[in-house]
Amino acid sequence: MHNHSHSDIYNQGAPPQDLWAETQRMHGHVGPWNVLGWRIGAAALREFGTQWGLHELDIICYVPVRTPYTCLVDGLIVSTGNSMGRLDIRLADVMARDLTHVAVRRKDASGPVLLFKPRPDYLAGIDKPRPHDLERLAVHCRDAPESDLFTVERTK
Repeated sequence: MHNHSHSDIYNQGAPPQDLWAETQRMHGHVGPWNVLGWRIGAAALREFGTQWGLHELDIICYVPVRTPYTCLVDGLIVSTGNSMGRLDIRLADVMARDLTHVAVRRKDASGPVLLFKPRPDYLAGIDKPRPHDLERLAVHCRDAPESDLFTVERTK
């Protein structure tokens, strides 16, 4: 069981005890794009004062629609509890890697839209990871300060 105070029939999931293991189970491997998704998802929950599985946020993940970029989406799903089937996380195509960002707002549209923008220099370093580099790059992303990975912009 979980202890979400807002629990109801639609929100009975439980946050993963181990993001790494859950990503490996769901996605098949853990790489830096997944972990970047976790980090952005965790920051979004924190910034909006909500928690895993409450489905209070709408998230749109803007990435080039091909791997490895789309791996970001599965990281967001694992770390927020949002899902594509519930339409509270969506995928949108962009034309270049450096246009990658994640837009997040409250479902009721109150408050700002936050744009989580990965740093282009960071993205360049994970652009086409070789299989034997996935774990090292994922661990680095897990442990790096957020400010090395992405910026956050507030819009209206």
